[in-house]
Amino acid sequence: MRNWRRGRVPARRVPEPETLPGYWWRGRPNFGDLLTPLLFERFTDVRLTWAPAVQALIVGSGSILEHLPAGWAGIVAGSGKLHEASTVDLSQATVLGLRGPLTAAGIPGDYVLGDPGLIADELVTGVKKVHNLGIVPHWSDAALEHRPEFKRYNPLIIRPGAHPLKVIRQIGSCRKIVASSLHGLVLADAFGIPRRTELLPRPTHEGGDFKYRDHAAAVGLPFVLGLTQEAPRHIVQERQHALWDMLSKAGRRLMGGTW
Repeated sequence: MRNWRRGRVPARRVPEPETLPGYWWRGRPNFGDLLTPLLFERFTDVRLTWAPAVQALIVGSGSILEHLPAGWAGIVAGSGKLHEASTVDLSQATVLGLRGPLTAAGIPGDYVLGDPGLIADELVTGVKKVHNLGIVPHWSDAALEHRPEFKRYNPLIIRPGAHPLKVIRQIGSCRKIVASSLHGLVLADAFGIPRRTELLPRPTHEGGDFKYRDHAAAVGLPFVLGLTQEAPRHIVQERQHALWDMLSKAGRRLMGGTW
């Protein structure tokens, strides 16, 4: 007679996430662009590995729609345009989400509006308010942190080239944010932190104020430079719930599942 151990249950092996090609800008370390693989690993059963846009199955966070070739047939999950005058061909793509209503102008379909970074606060836990002011400069902005009207508050300077999870925690630890980094503003809105938009010294190189206006419109704010604003919480939460659903749909679509 076999001597079975009572209560012994064979361990079940948890399947590894599927690894699939995605595209995000990586010309310079920048936490906003690097949110895409982190969000997919957190909210779906998909692990993304970087691939050139022409080979990618999905795009997410970032002003990258102009990077897609005409007739690209992948999934768009919250991307935006960099330049307002750009024309993008998404006729063969599955558009699940776009960053904001200005990017969405002229693009038909039933899709979510909002930057995926609005749910990136979910990537960290246990963040406490420590700093009265945080400054998040765009990666090309060397002037913002030196402006005297901000220096007198002894702000935390948050480097956008640091690891995304570190940047997210630092933003969450601040009571107010001043940013020329778009995703500095997006994460402030995610955490419910009052924030102030500042443009780059040479904004035309980065699409002018278009991406800032696009995001502001998505969270129900008038676009005003140099003014501390707080995005309406009910609108942000509506966007967050829709973005969670969007990522879930994108994950199922990538895995070949049903809607």
